[in-house]
Amino acid sequence: MTRNTVLLAGIMALSTATFARQPHHEIFASIQHETSRITVLDTIIFPPGSLKEGVPLEFTLNSHLTLREEDQEISVQKIETGEEHGATSYRIVLDPDISKELRIPLSYAGVIREEIKAGATEYARGFSETDGIISPEGIYLAGSTKWLPAFKNTALFTFNLTVELDGPWNVVTQGTRTKNQVASGRRTVRYSSPDPVDEVYLVAGKWTEYSLQSDDVLVQAFLRTPDESLANRYLGVTSHYLKLYQNLIGDYPYSKFALVENFWETGYGMPSFTLLGEKVIRFPWILHSSYPHELLHNYWGNSVYVDYSQGNWCEGITVYMADHLIKEQQGLATDYRRNTLQKFTDYVNEENDFPPSAFINRNNPAEEAIGYGKVMMFNNMLRDEFGDELFIRAYSDFYRKNKFRFATYDDIRSSFEAVTNKDLAPMFDQWINRTGAPSLELSDVEVTRSGQQYRLTFNLKQVQPGNPFQLSVPVGIYLEGRDTVEFTRISMEGSETSFTGKFNTRPLKVSVDPRFNLMRTLDRSEVPATLSQLFGAKSAMIILPAYSKISADYLAVAQFWKQTQAAQDKEIMIVYDTAINKIPANRPVWIMGYENSYAGLVSIGDQYNDLLSPEANEKIQALTGENSLVYAVPNSRNPDQTLGFLATGSPAALRGLSRKLFHYGSYGYLGFEGDAPDNVLKGVFPVLNSRMEYVIPYSDNPEITQQLPERKALTTMK
Repeated sequence: MTRNTVLLAGIMALSTATFARQPHHEIFASIQHETSRITVLDTIIFPPGSLKEGVPLEFTLNSHLTLREEDQEISVQKIETGEEHGATSYRIVLDPDISKELRIPLSYAGVIREEIKAGATEYARGFSETDGIISPEGIYLAGSTKWLPAFKNTALFTFNLTVELDGPWNVVTQGTRTKNQVASGRRTVRYSSPDPVDEVYLVAGKWTEYSLQSDDVLVQAFLRTPDESLANRYLGVTSHYLKLYQNLIGDYPYSKFALVENFWETGYGMPSFTLLGEKVIRFPWILHSSYPHELLHNYWGNSVYVDYSQGNWCEGITVYMADHLIKEQQGLATDYRRNTLQKFTDYVNEENDFPPSAFINRNNPAEEAIGYGKVMMFNNMLRDEFGDELFIRAYSDFYRKNKFRFATYDDIRSSFEAVTNKDLAPMFDQWINRTGAPSLELSDVEVTRSGQQYRLTFNLKQVQPGNPFQLSVPVGIYLEGRDTVEFTRISMEGSETSFTGKFNTRPLKVSVDPRFNLMRTLDRSEVPATLSQLFGAKSAMIILPAYSKISADYLAVAQFWKQTQAAQDKEIMIVYDTAINKIPANRPVWIMGYENSYAGLVSIGDQYNDLLSPEANEKIQALTGENSLVYAVPNSRNPDQTLGFLATGSPAALRGLSRKLFHYGSYGYLGFEGDAPDNVLKGVFPVLNSRMEYVIPYSDNPEITQQLPERKALTTMK
């Protein structure tokens, strides 16, 4: 007997009761990585009632995979509709009795080796992509590879996967590994996934494996280069965050979580494992930033699945419960929310805006600002509105009801309505189905005294185009003699409202949304100048130094940035300093080179030296000339526009900076050493005069000493 025949006999003996809810795939795959060839026998078991009467049984398969007709036990016809996205469509010729179980064995083979490549926007993020590849360096197969038959009207299914490949290699996929043996130079690995999935990953490579049992969850690390110290750091951090999210949301949905080192740079999160590139996993900050984000995706997106037809809700809540939560535990959440709002303000405009209900995935900063940032801020407003306890209860309810199901924003709303007893349709409709965000203006702040009391009045106005939003605006009022800031919430049903309050002590200052808890576009005056204002502009200019030993290298950076911006429908004009008489005041401008005749316009000495620490000033002086400095400051001709400065003495450093700076959008000053270059200084210049704050003038100039307290973290488990 052939191996396929033996396997098929075993499959036919399986109990039909095991897979009662969804179709089940019993998969055997034999892989020759040197030739990029895969041979598959996939027996699909449709339980009674899982098919619809009269609906043809059709599927698609990667066009590089050929059905082995001599092995087929059923008749399969190719549908001549043309190939779509690298897949061929087929129809199975039979008229099944839908009241009975149906088993469809499909045998096929072929070569899968799609090039790993990146467009301009992906390269700017440092990642490349492929739909699927089998190579001597490693194997990556996913739903996008179409390496398994995808049947219409069967979105979720269970599977068992048995893989045979070269002995030194190993395999990771979803579910639990039940077999891992080597015989005659070939390894056989088997995984069982009894929980419904929407795609099957097959990732393989030559790894060293490390593991740790954390309660009921097996924690694993698969490293391409042996490194016990690195593995132990990940195993420990994984165990910690598993406990954190189990306390916050509910039981972890899988039997394992594995860190898998990929053979190219990626940052992928799959059900029960994450696939990270060799550089990414060695960044020390990844352990408490991107890594818990990918682990949390096992709740949001990889067990509660996303119904993309109604919008990708999972990135926003994952950012909120991972990235934002970590910053909150560090006392830095206000800055994180401000940066999030700044990205939305800088990158989103009328031409590229869309509602969160239309978000699928991020391909550029504008999509990220909406699908990640705006939805994250919406979750923050839900929490502000109902408090921590109800917020946590609502998401625990949502997880419990929708695990291993496709879910939508309506399902989230249903859980919040269940725990709050409120109709939240208007709130969800405004923030999820509508474009844009409110933009606020503070005006007419006055204080009058009547006897022993002080009467404070001011106006708030929404100044964005279009209809007003219904808002609850937090306003901080600084009162003389108080240790803390007094907060009030102002309801805005229309475009303008006024506030009147009476106090026993003098109001010293009014600050609108000082902790940046409201989803809104920011007034340019309330945020520091940052690189995102330059990279987010629809139209910008780069001024190059005509007389510099490395003018050609600056030109190469400018041309690459022009390419990345053009990929996002933005434009950059490139000019030399000798070709213009003055810098424009109507757009952001990059000034490149210490030798640039306009470099003096971005000098930080007069305005910021006294506001920076002595250490930062010393570092800037030490870096000037041979090493690399980057600034973002307001344009003196128009403070609402930003000037950027990039200068170095190293052509090699420029090549690195051309890509790295996209990752530093929230910073206003940066310093780098060496040719790599290595970051040694980063920060933002302080905001000097915000139009969203008003200091009330008194003849005695009373000192304002109150500090804004940070809110308690959503969970204190660190």
